[in-house]
Amino acid sequence: MRMINESYRSFSFFVEVNIDRFLVPVMIVGALTVAGWLVTL
Repeated sequence: MRMINESYRSFSFFVEVNIDRFLVPVMIVGALTVAGWLVTL
């Protein structure tokens, strides 16, 4: 049980550290999509 808890904690830390690496490209693509949509109005 201790090993499962420690592996979950390390996985949680890994996701928490790398969430910015995922969110930044998604936000850039989203901003470009919204900008492209606003230009067509």
